[in-house]
Amino acid sequence: MKIFKILLSFTFALALSFVGAAVIAPIIEVKPLFVAGALLAANFIPGPQGCLYLLAFTAPGGIGTPFTANLPYLPQLLHWNDAAAPITALRVTTDREGVIHDMNAACIAAMRGYRQLGPMAANDQNVQLATGHLLRNVTITGTTAAVGAINFYTSSDNKQTNMSPAVALKTQMDTVIALTPTTFQNFTALFIPTMATLTDYADVEYSDGHIQRMEIEDLIAWSTFYQEVGGIIIDNFDHTIHRVSLRCAANTPVYSLRAYIKGQ
Repeated sequence: MKIFKILLSFTFALALSFVGAAVIAPIIEVKPLFVAGALLAANFIPGPQGCLYLLAFTAPGGIGTPFTANLPYLPQLLHWNDAAAPITALRVTTDREGVIHDMNAACIAAMRGYRQLGPMAANDQNVQLATGHLLRNVTITGTTAAVGAINFYTSSDNKQTNMSPAVALKTQMDTVIALTPTTFQNFTALFIPTMATLTDYADVEYSDGHIQRMEIEDLIAWSTFYQEVGGIIIDNFDHTIHRVSLRCAANTPVYSLRAYIKGQ
C-alpha cells in the first residue's frame, strides 16, 4: 500500500510538471523538458510546515503531583516554563514505538537547549521528541515539583511524508564507569553534563576515519556552532560520527538522544 501511494504521488506530480511546463516554457523561452524536470524536483522538496507553539495541555501542578496528557500526534518539540521548579520526571509513550522518552530532572536539564538558536527565557524548557510531526496516539506523563499550573506547548517545523519521513527520537540514560572507556554508536547526540575538567575526554571517530580527542572545553566550544548556550554535548545530528569513546575519572551519567529503531 505504501509503495502504491508513492507511485501515485509520483505519477500525479509528473503529470502536473508536464502541464506546468507546457504553459511556462514558451513564456521564459526554455525547453519544456527542462521546466518539467525542475517542477518535478520541486514537488519533492519538503517545505516548512510552520513552527508556531501550540498550547497542548496544562499540568495542574503541586509538590510531587503526577500529571497525564493524551495527544493524537507526536510533536517535534515539547516546550514549557517551570517557573524555577523543575519537573522531576517526564515520560512519553506512543502506540507504535512504546516508551521513547523516560527522563529525570537531570536529563531534562542537560537536553533543554539542544540545537536552540537565540536566547532562551529564564526557566524555559525545550526538549526534542522527534524529527518532525508524527501521527500517533501519545501519552505524556510526569511529576511536578511545586504548586502552580504549568502550560505545555508543542511545535514542529516539518511533517512526515512518503518522500521525507520524520522519525521518533528515543532518550536513553547510561553510565560511564570510572576509568573504563565506553563506546557509543548510532546516536543523534550525547549529553555529559557532569564530565570533569582535565581528567575526562572523548575520542571522536568520524565516518571518514579521522579521530579527534576532545576535552570538556572543546565540547562546549563545539556545541556553540549549532546552539546558543554551550553545553558538554557531542552532536551527531548529521550522522558524520561513526563512534565515540568516553573516558571519565569517576562514574559519569550520559544521556543519549537517538532515532528510534525497532528492536534496539
